[in-house]
Parts: sequence; C-alpha cells; structure tokens
Amino acid sequence: MRRTIFSLLILVAILFTQAASAQTAKNIEKGFEIGDGNIPYNTPYNPKSVREVTFVSPTAAHPYYEIAIPLGDWTEGTAATVKSVSVNGVSSDSYYVFVDGFSHVQSGWITNKKPEARNVLLVTRSLWHDNEEVSIRVEISATAEDGSAKTVEKNFTAKSPKSGGGPVGWRRYQSFVAREKAGIERRNEPVEFSVTVRAEDCADLGKELRLCEVRGKSGELKEIPFQVFNAHEYPGTPPGTHEKDYLQHPSRSVEVAFLASVPAKGSTVYAVFHDNPEAGALAPPETDLRVSGPALGATVETDLFRVLLSEKSGQIAAFELKKKEAPRLTNSLSRAVHWNPDSFSDRGYWGHTFSWDPPDHTEVTTRGPILFRITNRGRMPEYTPEVDASVTYSIFAGSQYVLATSVMEVRDPLNASAIRNGEVVLDSHLITHFVWKEKDGGIETIRTLHGPNWQDEWAYRVDHDVPWIAMTNELDGFGVGAVVVNSFAYNPLHGNATEHRPAYYLYYHHFWSLPLTYFTRGWVYPFSDYQRGPILTVKEGSTYIDRTAFMPFALGKGRDRYREIDEVSRTLANPLEIRWGR
Repeated sequence: MRRTIFSLLILVAILFTQAASAQTAKNIEKGFEIGDGNIPYNTPYNPKSVREVTFVSPTAAHPYYEIAIPLGDWTEGTAATVKSVSVNGVSSDSYYVFVDGFSHVQSGWITNKKPEARNVLLVTRSLWHDNEEVSIRVEISATAEDGSAKTVEKNFTAKSPKSGGGPVGWRRYQSFVAREKAGIERRNEPVEFSVTVRAEDCADLGKELRLCEVRGKSGELKEIPFQVFNAHEYPGTPPGTHEKDYLQHPSRSVEVAFLASVPAKGSTVYAVFHDNPEAGALAPPETDLRVSGPALGATVETDLFRVLLSEKSGQIAAFELKKKEAPRLTNSLSRAVHWNPDSFSDRGYWGHTFSWDPPDHTEVTTRGPILFRITNRGRMPEYTPEVDASVTYSIFAGSQYVLATSVMEVRDPLNASAIRNGEVVLDSHLITHFVWKEKDGGIETIRTLHGPNWQDEWAYRVDHDVPWIAMTNELDGFGVGAVVVNSFAYNPLHGNATEHRPAYYLYYHHFWSLPLTYFTRGWVYPFSDYQRGPILTVKEGSTYIDRTAFMPFALGKGRDRYREIDEVSRTLANPLEIRWGR
C-alpha cells in the first residue's frame, strides 16, 4: 500500500513538472496552444476564434501568406478530409486544419470516426493580392451514414485587404526568414539557397522568379536583386510507374545568390515569387563584381580588392588592395599566393595544385554579377598521383575575401611526409610579422625573420582551428590572412582519416634564390621541422576538407589594428540562420 501511494506521489510530481515546463515553454514561445503540436503556432489570429475569411501577410514570427477560412461546425459524415483547395482558380498544395483550436498536424483531416466536429478552421498557404475579389473552392471527402463515399463542395468569397498581398501577376510563393543571432549588423551579406517548383506551375523559373523583402506588419515589398544559376529539370514519373504524388511530379529548380541585410539580433523576411507566364526577363543587377578573361587566368575584382588567377593552374596568383596603397601581394617563385593543397611522398618530391597545367577539369559555375565561382580538380600533379584534389573559389559582390574550399582524397595508400592545405606564400620582403587570433580571443604576433641559425626556417606552430591567421607588414599597414571557416578529415572506408600533428606551421624559407615567407596547415606532417619524423602510411579513403576565406586587408590603429579580418572572421563564424516558411 505504501509503495502504491509512493508511486502515485512520484507520478503526480512528474505530471506537475511537465505541466510547469509546458507552461514555461508556452510563455517563452508566445504561441497559441494548439493541442497535439509541440511548437506553438505564432499566427496573428487565434485559431479558436476566426469568424470570417482572414488574410495573413508574412512576418518573422509567422512567415506565410495565408488565408484562414472558417468552415463552421462539421456535421456531414465521418472520415472527413479536405482533398483540394483553390484560390481564384489556383490550386493550393499546402493547407491544414484546426478543429476548435486543435491542430491536425499540418494535414487536411477533419474527423475520423466521429460524424461531427466543432469550429473547423481551414488554413491555406496561398498567395493573395491587394484589394481583390477572392473566390475559394474547397472539396471535402467523407463517408455518409449509409457507408457510401461522398464529396462535399464548399465555396467562399471575400475581399482581400488593401495592402499586404503579393505582387500582381504572380500566383505562387515560397518564403524564409533570415535571422541574426550573433549581434552583428549584416549589410549585404552573401546568401545562397535553392528553389524547386512543380514544372506545371512555372514554364521558365529563371525568368519568372522574383525575390522580395517583406517589410513589417504592413507587408510592403522591396524587390531584391539576385542571381540564378545551375538550372535543372526533373522529367517526372518514369515510364511504367503510376505514382503521381509530389515525389514524382516533373520539377524545375535553380540556385539563387543574393546579398541580405539584417539588423543585429533581428530578422528579415524574404519571399520568392513564381508562376507568372507574363513576367519579363530581369536585367542583371548592377554590382561592383567584375570578371574579365578566360576561366584560367581570370581577373576578378570588387571595389575593395582584385584577385588574379593563374592562367596555368587556376590557383590564386596575386591579391591587390584597392583602398590602401600596397604592393601586389604574391611570390616570385611559383606566382601562386595560394600554394596548395599539396602532398609529399617517399619518392622525395612534392605535388602541388599550383603545378596543374592545366587542371584535369575546370568548371565555372557562374560569372556574376553577384557571385563568381570556379572549380579546378584532378589528380595531384607530378609526384603524388595517389591523391585527388579539388579547389573551388567563390567571390561575391561587395566582398574583400575569396571563399576557398579544397578537398584532398587519398585514392590509394600513400607513404607520406606531408599532406597540407590552407597555404599562403609571399615574397619575404613584403611582410614583417605573423599574426593570429587565439581561440580565447587574444592576438599573438611574431616577427617573420629570425636571426640566422640552423633552424631559422621553421618559425612557430599554431593550432589548426584558430579563428584566423595572417602575414602582415606592420610598417606599411597591410596584410594577407586566412579566416578559418570549417575544416575536417574523415574516411568513409575506415572510419577515420590518417592525421599526424595537425597544425598551422609558420615558415621563413631562406634557402631559395628568393626568400619566401608562408603559413600552411598540415594534416599529416612528420616533415614539419628539422626533427623530421619517418614516413607515415596514409590509408586509402582519407579525405581532408578545408573551407577558408583568403583576404588582403589594411591595418587599422590601436585596438582596431586587425579589425577588418576580425570582422570577417566573426561574420563567417556566425552565418545568418535561414529558416524556410514553406
């Protein structure tokens, strides 16, 4: 008996705690209680008390164009389910039902075994337009008292509000919210996303697409310049199959790049509109991104800097700062400021991607006006053919950095002294110091040229995941840095990639005819200094991925000395959160 009472007390305590937690969560979310959903609905209306057709504009809390349609009390049969909704003849592919405020989990069912339901609210995520007569048609399937199937049609008319609707001529939309959580005001921050639509709803997605910022509660639209690329079509259901749901519909898709502006700790709502056969093609937006020359050897520039690509390898050959008097930043040996990925084997020679002449494959994804992207890939040239490598550069309008993604995959076992990436090499006379930011926020510096001794080539070792690292000229006030965005190693064949002493290694290399100074990230590096370790066998499948932003920058004064690279580092470490509405 005592055990039973004790168990009941524990159960009551648990239920009380859960109820308190649920109440706290509800208060935090400030949403409407909708029964069987774990996430409260932040609708601007209470789903229990909608008495007339209500039109909704997207907000950060609820980023949808919606029409809420009160169906009243349902009394027309069991197993009632909404089968179709159309608004002014445009079918809806996203709708859901509330029964007396109780959500039916984003689906169209009204009743199961019961023949009636109270206070039914149908919500369709359909695009509507300002001040127009709206006709809504709803089809509901149900089971009559005699067990026969029947279809109930309901029709509604309403007048939409004078403001808050979508652009005239467009009939469908998708929406998302860009949220800023790091306390950094974002001005023209690069954002990429993809759009996919049913082919029957859009004849030419690239031409019909429009992107707008939805402003405030009024729903005012501001058209945003954008760029589309990588258009594709899916032909639909293969011959011999019969499924015709959304998985098998023919579709069209594109990728989109644009520049987002979001206040610190704030949100911006964006809507993508399509389905307008009468839409004219947009003129390309005017930006500061300019690309000239062929893919290999291209010159890419913004108002802030210029990037020269090697005509042989496609690697970054040089940087030029535009708003600071500085020399061309490169090196005179390889003429590739971005030196690697590279690898060194028991053959006693290096393979560097700057030695591609040309790469096995070169693909320019897009040439602007918002984004330029080029990928070079192939076997590691010369002496380590066991390694495949790929290097992708992305440069955005208004930016001062090159987002570089490199991949190395060891296809066959490699007896290695070095596997490295993330390397920037400059003529030694151009710079005076290595500078980096530690993970605790501190700034560290050392001189690049140490006094002549037997180990003056190897300067220092820095953690491979510091926020950023750079070489600077502290006298003339400029530098070239690498902002660490993401890096990891894995092996799909053996579970883990071979690693040995991963770190950034800093060098002043005086042995060549022209002294060079550089930093490089080693993944496998017994070669690292004069106490070199023996060869290490790297397992096949070992893959090394690095995403780094290479950038030239001007030095400031005092506490703002490294502000330019530090701001880019903070921004790239805390990207905008993109949350899709539908």
